[in-house]
Amino acid sequence: MRLWPITGLIIATTLTAASAMAESALSLYKAEYKTKVAGLNVTLTRTLTENNGRYHLSQGGSKAFMVKLSEESHFAVEGDQIVGEQFVYQMSGISNRRREVLFDEEAGTIRSLRKEEWTEHPWSPDVLDRLSQQEQMRLRLLSAETPPARISLSIVDGPKIKLKHFDLVETAVLETPVGALNTVHYRLIHDDPSERSSDSWLAVDHDFLMVRTEHVEKGSETVIQLQSAAVGGQAVSGRAP
Repeated sequence: MRLWPITGLIIATTLTAASAMAESALSLYKAEYKTKVAGLNVTLTRTLTENNGRYHLSQGGSKAFMVKLSEESHFAVEGDQIVGEQFVYQMSGISNRRREVLFDEEAGTIRSLRKEEWTEHPWSPDVLDRLSQQEQMRLRLLSAETPPARISLSIVDGPKIKLKHFDLVETAVLETPVGALNTVHYRLIHDDPSERSSDSWLAVDHDFLMVRTEHVEKGSETVIQLQSAAVGGQAVSGRAP
């Protein structure tokens, strides 16, 4: 059982979570989030499923006929590392965008589509797509005795593979629509301050489910906030305010 200090409190992960981890490297979940896409309020549904050791992480939402967003990542887990298979991102409506990543270990390549152009990189087991990186953070945290001061991940997006560093800001209680949750707060650190900033809060007592993210790019802020969730079949809830 992991004991982590959270703002003066001692937080223990539950035996239920430990049991779920014995069955699967990553506990499965379904969660709903509120955000804005192209200025429109959208409910995003995110689901992690598993079949014979292959994981499928999907996220999607729509608003009338104005915007439709979908993301899917397929991957396996080997030890404490996610090994990518395929990623697809599609936005349609007001704006039309598509991104795709094909991980081909047999051919020794990673092919990535961005802005209608394919680029190719040498295959490596530690390269992640934009969606699976969030599950890799969960894996790192689940295996740690204390929250790491830095989590570094290699992420492919079009012609570049970037090593991104997420630094621990604090462990704190965060008020959310499902109650007060014990969280770890990580911030994406850039060498270039003009790049998009990103902060993430993950729930300690619910296998590090993503609770909130805040992105700021070119002066525009995007917030994704948890509304409801079930992890390992158990509803996510926190303390009442």
